Amino acid sequence: MNRSESLIAARIYFLERELERMSSAADSAEDELRARPTDAATVRRLEALYTLADQTWERIQALHVRLSGGPSVIYFNHRLADPDARAWRRTLV
Repeated sequence: MNRSESLIAARIYFLERELERMSSAADSAEDELRARPTDAATVRRLEALYTLADQTWERIQALHVRLSGGPSVIYFNHRLADPDARAWRRTLV
């Protein structure tokens, strides 16, 4: 994997983690909506989460396409998991 592919893989890793966080937030919003079905603010928040999740998923898929050769395999890199690397990854997107 060359440097460009490594950067793409880091972006995918970051976006997939953010997608997981959005899923948790959407679960909470869905629970709130069940408790108060007429709450317009919760409906708007849930719609925004769904829209953002769709856009994030499309971006992840586009990045997978950009990876060259063979199947898209991403290996966990402990160096990218530490807190300093998180700030660096945020600058990538």
